[in-house]
Amino acid sequence: MKAITLSIYTFFIFSMAYSQDYIDILKLPKPDSTGSIWNSFYEQNDKIMVLSDKYLNDKEYKRMYGYFLLDTMLKAKPESQLNEADYKKPLLIFGPVNGFKNWNKFNVLVIKEKNGFSFLNTHYNGLNDGVYYSSPNRMVYTGNSLQPVWELQSQPKYYKYTIVSNNERIIIGDYDPTTEFKIDLVAIRNNNYKEENTKYLKIYSSKKISADLKAKFISKTDSIFSEICNKLTISPPDHQIICYLHSEPNEATFFANFYFMQGFGVLPLERTFGTVFMKQLHCVGLNLDIIRHEGFHALWDESVGLSINAFFSEGIQEYYQWGQDTAIVNNNIRILKKYKDYDITDLVLKGEIQNFWGGPAENNWPIAYPLSGLFVKYLVEKWGLESFKNMYIIEDKTVAFRKTYNKSTEELICDFRNYVINK
Repeated sequence: MKAITLSIYTFFIFSMAYSQDYIDILKLPKPDSTGSIWNSFYEQNDKIMVLSDKYLNDKEYKRMYGYFLLDTMLKAKPESQLNEADYKKPLLIFGPVNGFKNWNKFNVLVIKEKNGFSFLNTHYNGLNDGVYYSSPNRMVYTGNSLQPVWELQSQPKYYKYTIVSNNERIIIGDYDPTTEFKIDLVAIRNNNYKEENTKYLKIYSSKKISADLKAKFISKTDSIFSEICNKLTISPPDHQIICYLHSEPNEATFFANFYFMQGFGVLPLERTFGTVFMKQLHCVGLNLDIIRHEGFHALWDESVGLSINAFFSEGIQEYYQWGQDTAIVNNNIRILKKYKDYDITDLVLKGEIQNFWGGPAENNWPIAYPLSGLFVKYLVEKWGLESFKNMYIIEDKTVAFRKTYNKSTEELICDFRNYVINK
């Protein structure tokens, strides 16, 4: 990233400036909760997804754009196959900017440059710099490598544009002259949070949290990460993991882009939760259980790899948390028996977060959590942890199950139920 100056003075068009006073997150421009930004493009007819010829056969690139092609209304063409009429159609331009030869013909706000790209008159030349923006006729996912393109693809977009750099969101905003604003997340963090470091963590803690309580809490965090690595035979990270300690839930929702799960309204201050977003931990308050849960996700993602399948990403954490606790295991088997007619096939194959949270619940908690933990426990006990790790990173679970366990999805689910219930 070349010319961004992360000044503490980032201005909005309505004359709000950042200052040394604690910045109230709730006074910032609100995210779009209606989906209108996304839909303004997707409602267009005859739209085309433009792919890079340079990366077209790259395995990772194919995995990434494959998700878009599940929408059968979206046609895909390599850039080399576009005709002049195509450039007048709605275009979804997807891939590193250096992978396109005739970028200027797309007529987009992102400008291709010799060593990167520029957006809204700011230059970005870092390998991990990327930008997403959407309009009725253009949707752009690009950057200086595949990594930032994937990071932008795999996160919800509630603002007209998002800029990422070095594995974190740095700016979100609106480019329209009549509604323009720019939210500098790094500047807000530098103003509202204090940086502290441990062996495993780079901690950004809210300045509203008591320094004494915070010091005692932070002193206990590294031992959690050592325990996770030892128990799951995963390598310690070779760099510090970023961890936010927020003073209240609305800060966490904002920095973790967690609006979908937490709702778009103002959360009560006593609400507490944690999450991992872009490999960063977010914890409301000082809660070691949250750090243990979300820290597990961060370490697992670092060591094993990323998966968008919530059934397995949450299932392995559940297994770690209670897989050897007989009382909890037996209670979860009770839940499995109670919901014996509940079809988990879609959860196992796709693990979409909406279905994971939207299914049956016990005591206001999705039964997908205990069921996923039992399923992972079954896989690990029968075939071992290393086989599970290999299966985990294969996104097409039909292929993953056959390749790793030599079973179809139906056979595996049937065997799982018999194994757990009759054990």
